[in-house]
Amino acid sequence: MVPESTAVLVESDEGLHTVISHLASHDVIAFDTEFIGEETYYPRLCLIQVGTREQVFLVDPFAVDDLTPLLDVIASPDRATLVHAGRQDLQILNRLLGRPAQNVIDTQILAGLSGLPWPCSLSKSVRCAIKAPMPSGMTFTAWDARPLSARQLRYAADDVRYLPLLYEFLLARATAFGHETWATEAFAAFEDPLWHNNDLSSQQRKIEGTRRFKPVERRVLRNLVIARDDIARTEDLPPRATVPDNVLLALTRDRPTNTDGVGAIRGMPRPIATRHGDRLVQTIAAACDDTTPIEPQRSKEESPEDRVAIDGLWHAFAAAAIGTGVSPALALSRADLAYWYLSGREGIPGKTAWQRTIIDTLLAPLLHEGRTLNLQWHNGALRRVDPESSHNDL
Repeated sequence: MVPESTAVLVESDEGLHTVISHLASHDVIAFDTEFIGEETYYPRLCLIQVGTREQVFLVDPFAVDDLTPLLDVIASPDRATLVHAGRQDLQILNRLLGRPAQNVIDTQILAGLSGLPWPCSLSKSVRCAIKAPMPSGMTFTAWDARPLSARQLRYAADDVRYLPLLYEFLLARATAFGHETWATEAFAAFEDPLWHNNDLSSQQRKIEGTRRFKPVERRVLRNLVIARDDIARTEDLPPRATVPDNVLLALTRDRPTNTDGVGAIRGMPRPIATRHGDRLVQTIAAACDDTTPIEPQRSKEESPEDRVAIDGLWHAFAAAAIGTGVSPALALSRADLAYWYLSGREGIPGKTAWQRTIIDTLLAPLLHEGRTLNLQWHNGALRRVDPESSHNDL
């Protein structure tokens, strides 16, 4: 299932037709991209890698007039499209095609449901499947330069060359653990258009860090994060290059009321202050006048008793997850568990429906009296034991 032939570099519309015909005749294809995301708001697509069990193709988007027919095949529900840690690749496809891809399988998520760690890189995942190292990676390269070197082409091809084999290996493991339904629910999220949007709430939490904010300050910061994203799209710049995070914090703290005050913030890019200073002032003013409730800031303060309780639940959940063949970090972080615990412990923690399903299955039984966690170390692995004598045991 690993094509041994050299990848075919496609630099013409005629060559693209050959690729499309080949992919359309297969039920499983692999997909990846190379892009530059440090200079523009939307990453600049520099190469498309696609392949099957028989052949790998490298499509040069600079040399092909219309990529739509290729993207249609990749996004079609008629075949399974394999990616590994493919969020950015799928976002690029969604933007260019105008709709999300369907029937996508992310082998990194599948690995997390197959007894491997999360996140597990492609090279380490493949090593588990073939018991041999992949060629060394490339930390940075000019993917927009032409011609591409032989090493670049080999590296790009290897990003899809092993995916069909890895998929079969991980699918067998996930099936043995009984996790096919969880995997299907996780992959279905890729078909939701909202999944492809930038997570501005996560950006805000990252900027907040461990700092404590008053409600009005959180409103200001939230609105500034939203405004920055819109300005960045207009300027075709990455958000943090448009207005750095430390400048957003200074704007939140000082709340200037005129453009001169915006321009006086240390680190504020002068062109942005000149062209968008009024927008930032209006954003700050609107947030200060807003009285609608805002989600409480995540508490970082844990009493000794809280910490013991949270640690106990976290380690019990982690052990239950590992014993069931699920990487704990795939479903839940300790920070999210702590926020849920300190916020009243209502409902089930977790960011998405499929993650909450996993957490409910593994964590909820531990919260009910009379349930015990039964695990044993067997053949070098932690495994859950299902005792036949009592239905109260997990």
